[in-house]
Amino acid sequence: MPSQYQPHQRFTEADRDKIAGRLRDAFADGRLDQPEFTSRLDQLYAVQTYGELEPLVRDLPPVRTYQTPAVVQNTTPAPPPGEFPERQRSKQAEGHGLRNLGGGFTGVVLINVVIWFVIGLGNGGHWPHFWPVWLLIPWACIVLGQLGKRR
Repeated sequence: MPSQYQPHQRFTEADRDKIAGRLRDAFADGRLDQPEFTSRLDQLYAVQTYGELEPLVRDLPPVRTYQTPAVVQNTTPAPPPGEFPERQRSKQAEGHGLRNLGGGFTGVVLINVVIWFVIGLGNGGHWPHFWPVWLLIPWACIVLGQLGKRR
């Protein structure tokens, strides 16, 4: 019910629904038994003014209000528009320096260098032309391009 009501004023359907909710809550809590709940609910749909409505809920506790969950109470609010919080850096990403430099291409280059080395050993120390250089050139460009970037 509104705080400033007159007993002779008619109430709205929204007010009637709120009072029906209070009666249902009281019945669910065990404050009202089945016959009393049914009687008050029947009276609720028969009355038309605030003065007739008040006796139906006078002996019931006040309306339950919403409480903010404890999980949310201790969180920091969102920053104001236009301000961005500092992003946390991942320690996992910082710990793998060489692997992150060239991305997945670093593994490809290393595999080719190992293959070149094994071929040289297999030929009895007669090393072939260093063909992995054609993979090292783009890899070096990728690495040099990423050195100046902030993550």
